[in-house]
Amino acid sequence: MNYLEAYDKKTGTLVVEYPLHDVELPTLKKMLGIEEGIEIFGYDVSHAQATALGRYIHEPFTVDETCDYQVGFYRE
Repeated sequence: MNYLEAYDKKTGTLVVEYPLHDVELPTLKKMLGIEEGIEIFGYDVSHAQATALGRYIHEPFTVDETCDYQVGFYRE
């Protein structure tokens, strides 16, 4: 499972992470412009990209302007 992570801009502390459902790794990488063969663990995303990823979050989601966002790539 991969996650959209929200970090407080002032402290850099992880505030919340949202599981990204129903999106395969190759599709997610393509959406973010990451080459297929590259292994990556975290990738900074813009607020616009975070908003677009909201469609894969199964709970209400809105971008918090006080946070920076990153996609966390995890193997299970």
